[in-house]
Amino acid sequence: MQLHAVLADFHHLDSLISAGTGSGKTLPTALKILLDNPADNLVTITLSPLKRLQVTQENDFNSRYGIHTVVINEDTPRHEAWWDVSSYNTSLV
Repeated sequence: MQLHAVLADFHHLDSLISAGTGSGKTLPTALKILLDNPADNLVTITLSPLKRLQVTQENDFNSRYGIHTVVINEDTPRHEAWWDVSSYNTSLV
């Protein structure tokens, strides 16, 4: 699963990874982001159904992989200042 996901990205194909908790989805997702050209200013959206998993993934991506990550759910602050700080230099075009 990990190799297929990374190779799909390498060949500019979309991929969907659907596997159980602890099966190793985080590593190929991080690799795909780290191998992208930063000049392309890409945004990656990862869906996590559990809030605890969202927090764990946010911590892993930020600290372990150095990938700027934010969690967005119903607990996300709604004031504009949070969005200005948390979504720096990103755009959905």
